[in-house]
Amino acid sequence: MHSNTHASKTAKNLAMALVITASFFVIELVGGIITGSLALQADAFHMLTDVSALSYALVAAWLVQRPATLKKTYGYYRVEILSAFLNGIFLWAIMIFIIYEALLRLRQPSSVQSMNMLIIATFGLVANVAVAAVLFGSRNDNLNVKGAYLHVLADLLGSVGAISAGLTMYLTGWYQADSIASIMIGVLVFYSSGKLVQISVNILMEGVPPHIDIASLQRRIAGIEGVKSFHDLHVWSISEGKMCCLSAHVVTDEVTDNRGLLTKLMNILKEEFGIDHTTIQIEGEEYPKSPNEH
Repeated sequence: MHSNTHASKTAKNLAMALVITASFFVIELVGGIITGSLALQADAFHMLTDVSALSYALVAAWLVQRPATLKKTYGYYRVEILSAFLNGIFLWAIMIFIIYEALLRLRQPSSVQSMNMLIIATFGLVANVAVAAVLFGSRNDNLNVKGAYLHVLADLLGSVGAISAGLTMYLTGWYQADSIASIMIGVLVFYSSGKLVQISVNILMEGVPPHIDIASLQRRIAGIEGVKSFHDLHVWSISEGKMCCLSAHVVTDEVTDNRGLLTKLMNILKEEFGIDHTTIQIEGEEYPKSPNEH
């Protein structure tokens, strides 16, 4: 019951953040076109990716509450990973275009209505602060919400860059500041989304979760009394922080209390390594091995 209430609160926060962000995306995009500011358009497109991230997160927050089925035995946790990965790639594509346009403008600067740009960028900053405040309490719920929160923080800094460019142009008339701010926002976006993509790829490739030292895990299993050897060890996770899984074959001798050993292994894996889904086969040395085991 508590889990459902918490998930409902997270979804409500995401919906509120989505409405604010979508509204100011339109305002910044139109404002960027009218004022001729590429930095404002870059910040608007960054807001568009925030809209995308929040939309994905909202859909995922609903889907992950659905129970496992006969065809989806792990449930729908991977939805949030897929959406986080796609959002990161989409963000990179947009920023490559923005940086390209900014480099062209450095050679041939375009005039910008700096005062209007400054006003719109300031309202964009206020909107980002509001969205960050809404998402703050839910930022660690899952990878998707964390990704949306990181996008908003990066966009907040992007708004600061746009404001700085607008102020510089208003005071000095140096219009290259708009292009430089656009490039800085683009670099910031690449940096902020890089970790998100990296984590998503590792989970989709069923890599070892970053919080687990596989060498320490192997030594710990090998040091347990009754374990002669083990093989075909795999560690992966279905989603960040959820359903960390392990499968392995553990070889024992005939006098070992296999029931007690299995209980001990499961407790150690849960308490010391945070692995809550284990599939361990206890076997003797004469047991056959699959050709693909390692």
